[in-house]
Order: sequence, then structure tokens, then C-alpha cells
Amino acid sequence: IALPITIMIMLTYAMQIAATSVAMEKEEKTLETLLTTPVDRFAILMGKVSSTIIVAGVAAITVLIGYNYMLGSISLGITSGLGGASVDLVALGLVPSFGGYVLLGLSLFFTLLSALALAVVMSAFSENVRGAQALVGYVYPLIFLPSMALIYLDLNSLPLAVKAIFYAIPYSHPIIASKAVVTGDYSIVIFGIIYVAIF
Repeated sequence: IALPITIMIMLTYAMQIAATSVAMEKEEKTLETLLTTPVDRFAILMGKVSSTIIVAGVAAITVLIGYNYMLGSISLGITSGLGGASVDLVALGLVPSFGGYVLLGLSLFFTLLSALALAVVMSAFSENVRGAQALVGYVYPLIFLPSMALIYLDLNSLPLAVKAIFYAIPYSHPIIASKAVVTGDYSIVIFGIIYVAIF
């Protein structure tokens, strides 16, 4: 439950920062000055994207630590009520392997990169910061709805048309990957990474 919520927060926070950054420079007329410097435009873009990824990553890690603490305290109360019995997830095989964590990280990275690229492009078409934030706001349902639905739904039990919709939304792939790495279904994760990278 915590991982999809963390991914959702990370994506929305990063998109908001990227869109605001570009729109603020455009609104304050500093973007034109920045583009006249002898720095490559790709380097400027990567500077904005990498700094946004760092800030969003710190925020996501903070949220994940908070959720871990919250869920740990809830489960501690449940296990103490059961006479101290606890569930060993490692013994059940419900812990991802190192390769699973690497694939999950790649999935999250490419999804974050595509979200930031979309936010930068959308903010370039806006006149001011409010316009950029409003434009980016239209992408949020494509992040929130799959994240919230896939927390509770099993993708394999859904009808083919609904499954195709979830696969078509690039921001649902990290959530799909977070479940797939636990079950060891790495082909879905690799497909998602390739799809999001193309997107």
C-alpha cells in the first residue's frame, strides 16, 4: 500500500516542481538569458530534470519512511494482540530479489523521467506559473486513478479491455512493477520499462 502512494506523491511532486521551475523562468524572462549562455540546451534541461528528481526523491523517501513507521506501529499492535505471532514474508517468498529491486528502480526512474519531460513541455506552452500548474493538473488523474485502483485490484483478474487501459497509461507501470517484482514476473516489468522509455 505504501509503495504506490509513495510513487504517486513522487510523480506529482516532481511534475509540479519541474513545471513551476520552467514557467517561473519564462514568466520572469530569465529563460531567454539562460538560453543565450554558451551552455547546451540539453545540459540546461538535464540540470532542471536532475535537480527535480533529487528533490522529489528526498520527498518520496521521507514519505516512505513515514508510511513504514505508521504501518509498522499498526502491525505491531495487531501482532501483540495475536499473542506475539507474526508473519515472516521472507519465508513465504514475498520479498523481491536484488534484481527485482533494480528493475523496480529502473521502472520508477523512467516513469519519473517521462513525467518530468511532459511537465517541462507543458510548462513551455504556458504563459505563467498558474497556467503551467493548471496544465500539469490535467495529468494527475492519469497518476492517481491507476495508483489507487491497483493498490486493491489484481491486474490479472481484470477484463482484457481494462487491463489494456492500465498498460496504456505510462504512470501505472511502477505500481504494476511493484507487485510483479514480489511475484517474480519480471517480463511485465521489463515491458513496462521499455514502453515508458519509448513514451
